[in-house]
Amino acid sequence: MNDTREIFALVNFIEITRECRRQLVEDVLNGNPDLFRFLFEDKNEAVRQLYKKRYELKWLEAHWLKCKKLFDDTEIPVATRREILKIFLRWYQKFVTAWGYTSTDAFFFNAEIESLGVLIDTNQRWTAQLDQLQMSFLRETKLLDREIEEAKRL
Repeated sequence: MNDTREIFALVNFIEITRECRRQLVEDVLNGNPDLFRFLFEDKNEAVRQLYKKRYELKWLEAHWLKCKKLFDDTEIPVATRREILKIFLRWYQKFVTAWGYTSTDAFFFNAEIESLGVLIDTNQRWTAQLDQLQMSFLRETKLLDREIEEAKRL
């Protein structure tokens, strides 16, 4: 661990995880929509789990995006950059694996996040359409009830 590249990578990886955990706390306190819907709103358990997974994937991906930003914002020679990136990748893969994902999953997070978004949106549209249909039935039933009452009076 005496290698300065290893120390640089470790210090920055710790800082990235600290930033992401701080963001997690802020998201909980400020009512991030995905977290809020997972914790409180949606009564459908399958949909709640989609919200949870989408937030989790975005959060895990944020670690990698911050790592990429570090390399974009820092003037590091290419050879050193490759070595540091290997160290980051090794730790990131362990981190992602600890969350129950394989190392290959990490590279497909963005696609999976988008897929979960489509599933959630579809469920919301279906729910809205079912609510509309239910309201139509309720309105028609009330109109028919009124017509029946009026017919009885005649």
